[in-house]
Amino acid sequence: MSGEIAFDADRNLLVLGERRLVFHCHHYNVSLQRTIDDIFGEDAAGIQVAAAAESAREMLSAIFGGSSDSLEARLAIAGSLFGQNGFGLADLSALGSEGGLVTLGASHYALGWRAKWGPSERPVCHFATGYFAGALVAARGLAPERVVAREEHCAAVSEGACRIRLEVR
Repeated sequence: MSGEIAFDADRNLLVLGERRLVFHCHHYNVSLQRTIDDIFGEDAAGIQVAAAAESAREMLSAIFGGSSDSLEARLAIAGSLFGQNGFGLADLSALGSEGGLVTLGASHYALGWRAKWGPSERPVCHFATGYFAGALVAARGLAPERVVAREEHCAAVSEGACRIRLEVR
């Protein structure tokens, strides 16, 4: 299986990793995220990171399948798909088998949040944080609980690139 987005003309769907794709603009995505934040308060970020990690792990595991691609090749596919789906430009050069740093030069959520509501008091790239945790889990074939992820810096809070730290335990 490849990391290519395919169009299923019979069903009029975009498909990736045997999953249907739905695209939303930043207005929808950050409004949905803010609603979740309002409902779950302090627990909201963790819930969103965990949901994104599981979704990414499942999709990317299907894409990677039993391939013999290297870890670097798998992570490159994950980063490319992140960008192709409009979530931002991810630099994974400081990410390896034991974790490391993902830098987002342009984050859909951070830029969308600032455009809609101005600066945030807290990091908002929960989807990206979970996505890259799930990507590392899928790329290495790890149990999900072995990867811990947190956003160290968010462009929604202050200027600069978003930085996500991943650690394999």
